[in-house]
Amino acid sequence: MESGDRERAVRALAAASSAARATESAYKLYEVNLSIQFESSPESMGAMGEFLSDAQGWLLSQKSG
Repeated sequence: MESGDRERAVRALAAASSAARATESAYKLYEVNLSIQFESSPESMGAMGEFLSDAQGWLLSQKSG
């Protein structure tokens, strides 16, 4: 029978759980900042900014048409 390191496993699980809780707020911060950057200067985002501008234009054309 193999014996594991219970303490280490518990610490690893706690760290993973903590990281998962932090992920949502970190992603929200990223999302907000990305939106601000897109609104102020989409060209600063390179190809992704161009893609998003085109997608936005297409969506707006569908809404009015």
